[in-house]
Amino acid sequence: MLWGGLLMLVALMLLLAFLDRPVEHVAAVIAGLGFGTFIDEIGKFVTSDNNYFYRPAIALIYGVFIAAFLIGRTLIGNPRVLSRQEALANALHLLAGNLDRPIEPGDRARIQRLLGLAEPTPAISQFVQGYLARVPESAAHETPVARLDHRLSDGYERLMAHPWAERALVVGVVAYAVAAMLGVTIVAASTPVDPTGQTSAFATTAQLVSTIVGASCVALGVVRLRRSRAAAYHWFMRGLLVWILVTQVFVFYSSQLAGLGGLVVDLVAYGSLRFALARETVGGRGRP
Repeated sequence: MLWGGLLMLVALMLLLAFLDRPVEHVAAVIAGLGFGTFIDEIGKFVTSDNNYFYRPAIALIYGVFIAAFLIGRTLIGNPRVLSRQEALANALHLLAGNLDRPIEPGDRARIQRLLGLAEPTPAISQFVQGYLARVPESAAHETPVARLDHRLSDGYERLMAHPWAERALVVGVVAYAVAAMLGVTIVAASTPVDPTGQTSAFATTAQLVSTIVGASCVALGVVRLRRSRAAAYHWFMRGLLVWILVTQVFVFYSSQLAGLGGLVVDLVAYGSLRFALARETVGGRGRP
């Protein structure tokens, strides 16, 4: 807990002392490590006997991470219309990270878009436009991540061009859903019985109900697959989100660290579906 507090303090000092964007990224990583180290001790503080191995502790930690993600998604992730002052402030912040050096094409486009949202007549906006026009653009280069993305995209297009690809996708998704339901059923059946019986019964019921809800979303996706691959992917992702955000909480309660394997598989599947959906959108097949 003390090391976690120290790491969060270091991150806070970096954010207060520097305006450089790379430093902000480093501070975010340090703050995340600090918070993770801190929340790891939750079992000692929610029990009267300072029990670090308190069985629901991992479920509580996971629940905190989910809550933090949803709050951050609500405050930051949802698109909203910026005021003129906010747009200009964001443009200046991006420009400050590119002073005295060539600017990336993507950063230039973002700054110009923000300046378009700001009032075009004030002196500050005109100055930024003039300064941006004189800043040289960095040479275009493909990063290793971009090269990997292109290779994966080409591989996806070749794979889905085969006539048997959609049938294989249906078989794989259905098998995945069946395996998920069997796994949750086994976990629920092997959960140690609470002396009162109430907590275990609630966790077991919540696991089974949420798993069925997620599987129902997957089934709707299979039905929609013939009409629209993108619509099917959306339903598959909804089912995975139910399993990740709801079912997994109670899996951690029942099986503690043994639930990490299922979470990793769900996250990989969700990331793969997001990638596939992006390819469908780029290919003009993204409408439900």
